[in-house]
Amino acid sequence: MSETKQNGRQGRSFSMPRLVVTIAIVILVAFVAFIIGTRVPRPDSAQTKSALRMDERHPRELAAGLTDADADLVADAPAEAADWVDPEVILFSFVASPEADVSEQAWQPLVAHLAKETGKPVQYVRFYAVEDQLKALKEGRLHVTAVNTGNVPLAVASFGFVPVATPANSIGKQGYTMMIIVPAHSPILTPVDLAGKRFTFTSPWSNSGFKAPMEVLMHKFRLEPETDYQIMFSGSHQRSITGIAQGEYEAAAVASDLLGQAIASGEITASDFRAIYISELFPAVAIGYAYNLKPELARSVRSALLNFDPQGTSVAEQLAKGVTGFATVSYKDDWALVRRIDEYRQADVITIPANFSK
Repeated sequence: MSETKQNGRQGRSFSMPRLVVTIAIVILVAFVAFIIGTRVPRPDSAQTKSALRMDERHPRELAAGLTDADADLVADAPAEAADWVDPEVILFSFVASPEADVSEQAWQPLVAHLAKETGKPVQYVRFYAVEDQLKALKEGRLHVTAVNTGNVPLAVASFGFVPVATPANSIGKQGYTMMIIVPAHSPILTPVDLAGKRFTFTSPWSNSGFKAPMEVLMHKFRLEPETDYQIMFSGSHQRSITGIAQGEYEAAAVASDLLGQAIASGEITASDFRAIYISELFPAVAIGYAYNLKPELARSVRSALLNFDPQGTSVAEQLAKGVTGFATVSYKDDWALVRRIDEYRQADVITIPANFSK
């Protein structure tokens, strides 16, 4: 019996290499689970020292080489015909998103409509990161696209984006509010109660998911990021919404229209959360084209977007409920509130984690 016990002890004997490997595996599994679950890690105190100022991403004047003779704040078409872009195939995309896995077939009605109205083949492309989308627009690898609300000022000023239209319903232009939400049974009742808590933003380039709530918390409620509350990034509105519904996040900022879509789809219920702050109305996404398109082609694109009827098509399913078409926008007027928030942020430091993954 003593021999058997001895063999058992030998089988369970301490092994430093085995322990090290086991710990490494546990750490790796935990890290992968964290990345999958949150998509974007929360910055630590050292990373928050590396900051990005809003005036570096959202210049108040058009970039060098862009002109604005009519003072509408949008770049004019190049004066010289040699600088016009007249592609053989028009490349079209919708809003860049980490969840941009919508099939080309879903956008086919709009693609076909653009092709018919312009007389050119149109190809749908997708972008998962805003940087890639805007870079493609600037480099002529994207001609017609939609940009989310918060990135429109950047797209216009630095990348030559010309906003044409925004989704509209039977009443008029569609808009949305920024909402700060918490789990239904949270003790957090007002934004003031966020002190000492973790607040989840979507991404540093979202209006309702970052810029607007950051400005509201700092200037309206005097809450400083990483001083009065901790920052987390979920990577998307959908992730923030489900994270709140499942009790993973203490508080999050989301767009009301996307929250409404999540409720309508049955992904969450209205009883899963409470809203502790609702902002003014913001414009929805802007759809438009590159400033240097050949003027004749630009006019055809503009006309096509404004007379497109998504009702009864697969495109309607990709837009907010109740959208009946697109309405003309004035960047100067409709994005005034968004630009004002950017201006509030000119002197403020935005803490963005150095390892933020798009």
